[in-house]
Amino acid sequence: MDEDLPRAHIKRLVKHKLSTLDNVDAKGQSFEPNIQKEALTAYGECAKIFIHYLTATANDVCRDHKRSTISDADVLAAIEECDFGELVDDVRATLDAFRDAKRTKKARDAEAKETRDEGDDDEVEKRDDGGGDGAA
Repeated sequence: MDEDLPRAHIKRLVKHKLSTLDNVDAKGQSFEPNIQKEALTAYGECAKIFIHYLTATANDVCRDHKRSTISDADVLAAIEECDFGELVDDVRATLDAFRDAKRTKKARDAEAKETRDEGDDDEVEKRDDGGGDGAA
C-alpha cells in the first residue's frame, strides 16, 4: 500500500523549518516564503522514500539480532547505519521527551481515577448512612 503522507502535516513541517531560517529579501525585509504544490509533493515523496529506507534498514538490524519486532534501538541503529548519525541525538531527545510526557500523563490519569474512585466511595457511604428504607 503506497499512500501519500498528509499534505497538511508536510506543509506544517516545512513552514516550521523555514520560519527558523533567515528569510530576507533583497531590501533586507523579512518575509514568509510560499511553497508550491509540486514542492510539497516532492517533500512528501522524499519523506516516504526516507521512511521506507529507514524501515528496511531497521528491519535488517532487527533480523541481525534474531528478533521479529523493530524497537526504537533498531531505528536509532538504522539512522546511524544510513549515515545520518548527526540525527541520533535529536531523535533520542525527542523519544525521551515523548516517554516522559507519556509517563506524566499516565500518572495524572491514575491520580484522577483514584480521586474519582474515592469520590464514588464517599457517595456510596452517604447513601448507606442517610438513605434507608424509611423505617426509623
